[in-house]
Parts: sequence; structure tokens; C-alpha cells
Amino acid sequence: MRAELARRAERGAMKAVLSIVTGRSAGQRVRLPLGQPFCVGRGGRADLILAHDEKMALVHFELAWDGATCRLRDRSRQGTELDGKHVDEAELKNGAWIGAGGTRFLFRIRSEDLRSELPPAPPAPPPSPEMLSARREALVVLSREKHLFAILDAARDRRVRALLAACDEEFRSLYEGPKGEALAEVAPYLVHLQPGSPLLPVLVEDAWGASWGVYLTSARPFKEVRQRLRRSLMVQDEETGKRMYFRLYDPRVLRLFWPACTPRQKSEIAGTEIESFLVEGTTGEVLRFAREG
Repeated sequence: MRAELARRAERGAMKAVLSIVTGRSAGQRVRLPLGQPFCVGRGGRADLILAHDEKMALVHFELAWDGATCRLRDRSRQGTELDGKHVDEAELKNGAWIGAGGTRFLFRIRSEDLRSELPPAPPAPPPSPEMLSARREALVVLSREKHLFAILDAARDRRVRALLAACDEEFRSLYEGPKGEALAEVAPYLVHLQPGSPLLPVLVEDAWGASWGVYLTSARPFKEVRQRLRRSLMVQDEETGKRMYFRLYDPRVLRLFWPACTPRQKSEIAGTEIESFLVEGTTGEVLRFAREG
């Protein structure tokens, strides 16, 4: 297994990803650099800083990834846990859990090819030539955006969660608490698509036109965008007064709803955080719904 990992690493086919699982930064993930130490802590010379975790040392632990194996070294006096046991130094296995201060991390070794991580697609007719053309055009438009996010609906296809688990981008469910955990398999997920993201081509080439979700632009931090979207998850029926989920992240809903919105309604949904939504049209064209106008 190690020899195979080394061969794939030489071909640039493997990557090591550290994900934050608990705490305020849950959902954040970083790709470990190849051939140089990567430090995690509350400050100081740490590469990944979690300033809010007061139980963590300034530099709590160090990871060294060589393309095939990763070693953990404790650099604190509090101790670092690996799969529930305190360690000073150890080699990490794929799927290892790391505990430091009040935060838990998940270490994963992934393939560079996101599609290799996906379960088989359900049977479906191949996209038409028109849709293939629309996907190419949509990828060009979306790739130009410097501050791009997507809201992906896990209920649409089981590949959504598999893609998020395999990518390096920061993502998090729009649901919270015990109810959010219970609905994890069908929840909407916000993901930050950095410029050059390898996830974007997969999403567009495989799913544009399949109502997997919507895209939006915002120069604000991930946390602020998520908070704004969470305010729009529930709406109240004007006749019955009953509160219900609003599927803002469904392009079939948004492309009908937004043009009929009043300026006040648009402001309530987008706030000052969201600049525009980019949505697939009925024939695959890109529809842009600006916050104003």
C-alpha cells in the first residue's frame, strides 16, 4: 500500500488534507504542503491558527507529509491525541483523528482526481449537445469570478457529499445542531470555490443543468455569507403563519422567485453580504440575479 502511495505521489496523484471537525472553524480544511513541516496552534509561528481555542498551545503539533506518509509530532506541554491516545510522535494512517486543545481534526489522504472519489452515477441519458455547450459556457463565466461560492443540495445526488469530502475547499452545512446532524445527508452545503478550484469544473461539467444547487458571489468571509444564507432558510406562509423551509438553493425555485421579488425582499435575502446569484436556466444558460436592479 505504501509503495503504491509513493508511486501515485510521484505522479502528483495524492494529497494530504487536514480538516477541522469541531469548534468555531469546523468545516475548514487545509492541504498539507509537500516536504515541509506544517504547524497547528493558537498563534505564534503556527501555519494554521485557531486563536479562539484557549486550550491549545501557540504551536501545538506539527505534521510532515512526504507524498506517501505523514508524521505527527507533539510540540506542546498539554499533549496531542491520536485516535484517542496521547502521543509524542507517530505516523498517521488515512482517516486518523487528532485532538489538540479543544479541537478535533481529521487527516485524510486523497486522490488529486476528484472524480475517482465519486460513487457511480445513477443511470441517466447522456446530456444533449446543447447542454454540453451550455456547460462549457457556464464554466467560462463562473471561472472568471474572483469571489465565488456554491450552495449544493445533498438531497439531489449522493455524489454531492462525496465531492465535498474529497475536495480541499472550505464547506459547511447550512443546518446546525442535532437536527442539522440528522439531516446531513439531505442538507444544503455552502462551499467556497477559490480561483482555480479543481472542484468547479467537476461540478459544472457533471451537474450543470441537473439542479444540484446555485452559485453566488461575495467578497465577505465564509462565516458571514453562511450566516446571511441561514436567515433565509425559513419563511412564513402569509395565509397560515406556518414556518417552512425555503429552497433558495434550488435553481428551479430561485429563477422563478427572484424576478418576482420586491427590492425589500431581495435586500432581506442578499443583505450586504451577497452581490449576485448565478443560476442555470431551463436550457443551461447562465442567469445572473444581482442584489440590486
